[in-house]
Amino acid sequence: MKKSLTIIGIVIVITAIIFIGAWVWFSGLKEDRAETQAKMDKILEAYPTFNQMVNDFSNLRNQFYSYKEDLYLETLRDNAEAWNNFMSNYADGIQKVEDSAQVLKENCDLEYGDVKVSTKCTNFKVNYEAAMNYYISDVKLYNQMVSEYENYNTEGGGKFPVVNKAEYKIYEDYIDYDKDGEYFGKEVTANEER
Repeated sequence: MKKSLTIIGIVIVITAIIFIGAWVWFSGLKEDRAETQAKMDKILEAYPTFNQMVNDFSNLRNQFYSYKEDLYLETLRDNAEAWNNFMSNYADGIQKVEDSAQVLKENCDLEYGDVKVSTKCTNFKVNYEAAMNYYISDVKLYNQMVSEYENYNTEGGGKFPVVNKAEYKIYEDYIDYDKDGEYFGKEVTANEER
């Protein structure tokens, strides 16, 4: 009888340990799912704002390229203030992309089983990398023109208005944000090494 009670006691203790272990495991799993769902909700909430900021930046970039077609030393001289203002707005545009990307940068570092969230993260990484690299290409191109203008102004006795070089916002060199070995959006000019 004593032996039976000991066996029953051992079975009860083992059952209790298994029950407690399973309860802790399921609680942890439930907590992980809740954290993952919270991250996915943040991604779904933040993506539309990021996408809008990228579209706004793209519109600014289209303006930059339409203006650039008529960008000569004389147009910089005659429109120095307009160019200084435009490039300041252009820098603000890329800063807005960066600001709207923070939540996505923090939460898109995992692979999600939800197709909608996974697609938004993939699109975020591609669009973020492209916007940053396009901005760097444009700044390099513009600053090269401003350097030529500065020489032109010096040769002219420095009597022309000052044109400011554009600032590198966020990054100073091309990025491979999604780590795929390609720098999406990188545009190499004739003066840069390939």
